[in-house]
Amino acid sequence: MFGLLTGTLLEKYAVNFMRLTLVTSVIGLLFPFSRLLLTQREEISMLAVYVSGVAILAWRRFRLVGVWRPTFALSTTIVLYVSVLAAIAQAFRHVSLFNALALAQFKSLIFIKHVAIMLVFVVLGAVAAMRFSSDTPHLL
Repeated sequence: MFGLLTGTLLEKYAVNFMRLTLVTSVIGLLFPFSRLLLTQREEISMLAVYVSGVAILAWRRFRLVGVWRPTFALSTTIVLYVSVLAAIAQAFRHVSLFNALALAQFKSLIFIKHVAIMLVFVVLGAVAAMRFSSDTPHLL
């Protein structure tokens, strides 16, 4: 995300991020370990797979030319958002301190937390798309 916000493609980190995210999403589809309803888990994992595919197409096939640069930035931000939500859900499920906090919270507070995280990623995605949309790619 740092690279996208600065207008630089940190290629090594981007490749590793896409690989690990795709592996995690595919594992999420194959193994039913989540408390989410089956359809919710599948929808979240498939969203990550499809959006990762768009980012990879924009990067490898279309070489981040033209509209594909901001498309890559937005797609990567969406994939990161889905991954952060999954990590937060796992933390609240498996870490006893977070689990106790989740039980003590009201559902409206959990909703507000999700909306706040989403707003942060919407702003990050918009800024990344604007800053990463120059026509000259900066690769590191």
